[in-house]
Amino acid sequence: MADHYKDEVLDHEYDGITEYDNPMPGWWLALYALCIVWAVVYVVGIGFGILPDYQDDLRDGQKELADLRREYEKTRPVIVIDEGMLLAAAADPLKVAQGGEVYTSYCASCHGDLGQGMVGPNLTDDYWLHGQKATQIHQVVRDGVDGKGMPPWGNIITPEQSVDVVAYVASLRGTNPPKAKGPQGELLEPVPEGDVPEGDAPADPAPADPAPVVPAPAGDAPANPAPAVEPPAVDVPADGATPAPEEG
Repeated sequence: MADHYKDEVLDHEYDGITEYDNPMPGWWLALYALCIVWAVVYVVGIGFGILPDYQDDLRDGQKELADLRREYEKTRPVIVIDEGMLLAAAADPLKVAQGGEVYTSYCASCHGDLGQGMVGPNLTDDYWLHGQKATQIHQVVRDGVDGKGMPPWGNIITPEQSVDVVAYVASLRGTNPPKAKGPQGELLEPVPEGDVPEGDAPADPAPADPAPVVPAPAGDAPANPAPAVEPPAVDVPADGATPAPEEG
């Protein structure tokens, strides 16, 4: 070992710093050579499609996630989301509280923690960009708004969570938080409680038809019944004897 490391000082110097002429450790040189070999394999493998790159991994992961979601969808009942269901959820404190958790996780970064609006619009006033009906709000949550910065959340949150967050957004209206963003969209007055927004009201039911009168077919009408004939009175002798029949 002493012969290998002779601690010979090279004949150059930089700012008073000299350098020993000792070789690099063998393990370090081996790692260095391995890194060079792996770099060549990696560049060639990625360049010719032999090794999967980031896009391949992302595509495979998304496919696996989509397959898992399809299998999950097969095992749970179909949820029919309509105006009545969403309004019922908005009246349920538990659904509103659950929607608040979803809102905090996914919506607050754009709409503010109190719905006051930041990048996204204010959710607490009476101005609406895409309609005030619960089904319209749900459609925006589920499908997003192309070109407006609102992503579609339908593939990220569950249908139950989308219903909950609509219930929570409905509860924000009229809360008037501080530093709220200015109005955007169309001014729409709140729908009175118990009323169904325009377009969702069911049609007036048709009046019930009276029971039809079906005339009896000709010839089947019953004849007038004959008057009842009382039997003739028979005089019975006082002694109880049977009267003799009349001679004809």
